[in-house]
Amino acid sequence: MNEIAYIGEHLAPAITGRALIYLSLIAGIFSLFFYFRALKSGSLADLKQRNSGRLFYLIQTFSIVGVSAALFYIIVNHYYEYAYAFKHSSSLMPGKYIISSFWAGQEGSFLLWALFIGLFGIGAMLTARKLESGVMSIVVIAQLILVTMVLGLNFFGISIGSDPFLLLREVPENMGNDFFKNPNYLSFIRDGNGLNPLLENPWMVIHPPLLFMGYATAIFPYAFAFASLVQGDKRYWLKPVLPWMLLAIGLLGTGLLLGGAWAYQSLTFGGFWAWDPVENASLVPWMVLVAALHYMLLSYKRDKYYYGTYIFTFLGFIMVIYASYLTRSGVLGETSVHAFGDDGRSFQLILFTVIFILLPVWQLIKNRKNIRANDLPELFTREFLMMYGAIVMLLAAFQVISTTSVPVINKVFGTSMAPPSDVVNFYNTWQLPFAIMMTLLLSIGQYLSYGKNDIKSFLHNIIYPFVLALIVAIWGFIADNDMSVVHGVFLFCIVFTILTSVAYLFRFASVRGNSAAGITHVGFGIFLLGVLITFSNTETLSKGGAPGMPGGGDNLMLFKGMMKPLGKYKINYSGSKDVRDETFHQIDFLEEDKDGELHLSFSLYPSVKYNSMMGNVHNPDTRNMLSGDIYMYITFAEDRAKRMPDGYVYSGSVDFTLGDTLEAGKVPVIFDSLYISNMSADAEQISIMAMLKAKDSLGMEQTYPLTYTVNGGMAESGVAEIPGSGLRLRFDKVSEMARTINVGIFEKKPEFVVVKILHFPWIFILWAGAVIMFTGITVGIWKRAVKARNAAE
Repeated sequence: MNEIAYIGEHLAPAITGRALIYLSLIAGIFSLFFYFRALKSGSLADLKQRNSGRLFYLIQTFSIVGVSAALFYIIVNHYYEYAYAFKHSSSLMPGKYIISSFWAGQEGSFLLWALFIGLFGIGAMLTARKLESGVMSIVVIAQLILVTMVLGLNFFGISIGSDPFLLLREVPENMGNDFFKNPNYLSFIRDGNGLNPLLENPWMVIHPPLLFMGYATAIFPYAFAFASLVQGDKRYWLKPVLPWMLLAIGLLGTGLLLGGAWAYQSLTFGGFWAWDPVENASLVPWMVLVAALHYMLLSYKRDKYYYGTYIFTFLGFIMVIYASYLTRSGVLGETSVHAFGDDGRSFQLILFTVIFILLPVWQLIKNRKNIRANDLPELFTREFLMMYGAIVMLLAAFQVISTTSVPVINKVFGTSMAPPSDVVNFYNTWQLPFAIMMTLLLSIGQYLSYGKNDIKSFLHNIIYPFVLALIVAIWGFIADNDMSVVHGVFLFCIVFTILTSVAYLFRFASVRGNSAAGITHVGFGIFLLGVLITFSNTETLSKGGAPGMPGGGDNLMLFKGMMKPLGKYKINYSGSKDVRDETFHQIDFLEEDKDGELHLSFSLYPSVKYNSMMGNVHNPDTRNMLSGDIYMYITFAEDRAKRMPDGYVYSGSVDFTLGDTLEAGKVPVIFDSLYISNMSADAEQISIMAMLKAKDSLGMEQTYPLTYTVNGGMAESGVAEIPGSGLRLRFDKVSEMARTINVGIFEKKPEFVVVKILHFPWIFILWAGAVIMFTGITVGIWKRAVKARNAAE
């Protein structure tokens, strides 16, 4: 059988990309071999082994850079012969979203993860010093596993990875398709599918890279901990690992917050956080890493409690891998709006998790005699509060991940447990006690020193913030009639945390040199204050409408040009505007001045993004004000494909046979005659005219032509308006029945939308707290990096 010579395919990027994948695997194996030999010898003088490990690591990393560049080249050049480019990109997309196409699929996101590990790994390679062989061995193992995710091989029915350079005609379901037997098939592919419309948001250009940077940097605390166990030095690793721990927490936390900003702008969650399973899967590693940081600081200060430090540190990256399994195995496909589907990588992700569990277990058992267990710290010490604060954080993370893992539990054990129906209320109720405990421990801990403390001095220092926080909490409880007792307690704990953190920052930080912790804790308290104020006082402004009607419940029906009162505003639906594949609906908010005149205060433009293949997306719009945000999204609008100008809306279609009478409107319409002209032999060109008859308002019979033309294979449907009937008819297509056409019916209807409007009071406090918190983490990264460098020198 002759090989088909396909026209126009660009095969060089695939050849280059695949060659670099194999090169990265081979180089990784050699790098691991040399680093392992250097680790086994334990000799600092064995520079030859170490330098060989470095060389092959750099080859491995820059091979992954090359693979990523090849895939990106395919995407930006719109080479739709490749399945990945066809599936995730489109030439109609703005340039910034073309970039997002790179990580829109499984293969691209695995490459991004491997790429960041590789690039950050160069920094670890140059700064790990005597721990380098152990650290880089772990990094190389992770790199090798991630590269196998894009290998695309099949051995005895077992697939290893999926090929990012697979041609569209090589996709299994396409191989038998006659379309791909045409050597010139590419000329018929006009464009790709494009991104999932949910992902077409500016935040999605930076949210995934930051999240994957967090995932990538989370391996380095794990790797330093492993290297210290292998080399039997439980203390040396703490100073160089602290900048990596802070960097992982900072990047992962920033990625989470930007994901919240994306959800706030692009998803109708009704907020920046909805405890979506994919959100939870990324939150849990961050919580574990924060707990690990505090245990690590405890060991660094007191030279104790190493078991807890090791376990928490290892668990941080293990939860990153498990989060990847949850979001990529398809197990959350029915419970999350933005989880990946299952493409066969489940087994590899499970193996990834198992390997990175067994490695530290092996070393902890092996070193059990060298890491002695310590007595529990005394109650009235900073050690006690830091240790139990970390444990409370871990318990909170366990509650989140155990509930998120219900689909996994059902899959493994064959059970049929149902996730909570009211997800937000369920998680909020469970997490509130943990938050209260953590803020209390944090507040008190900042007034205690390591070792013994004088209780009189402690009480003298803490009494002022305690009383002030109590006054503020009582005032808040009285001022807010709807505040529950438990929220009042939480308010006290939050204000207490903020005041003690500010006091620590200005009273103690200059002496102890840890201003970063003070800034971070102040930001954390302000962030929690924003969460409490905003989401316990969120108001639905759009309540109205009769139950069972489109505007019922928490929604509001707005007819074009008809004002409705909404609090201090009157709102008016002004109309809509189509921009490419998106329809923006203008909702005006008007206020009455002292003279009784209405003036425009602002307008919101919630939109509906139309996508026939992936479903329509309703994008909210928000008015940001100091006192809070007014947040609006469309819950119903007529599909723009069913709309015509002047209020005509598609109501259905019928087959209309010559001689029949259409009784759809107020005036009967007769299909009188049918004419065909300009018909070419190949039917690429044809003109069809249907003559319709109907009586006008004076009872006189009038004729209305309805046309349908095909020119160059492109069809154009004509429209006829029947006066007095309230109808417009469109010639949609020729029916399969003889002398019959298919007619679309459009009726005159008032234009309306149904909206949901929420008010999030004082939400800027939340964002301000987040900025302050991550500013503190950034300061901490810098200070710890400087200390680590000075210590090494």
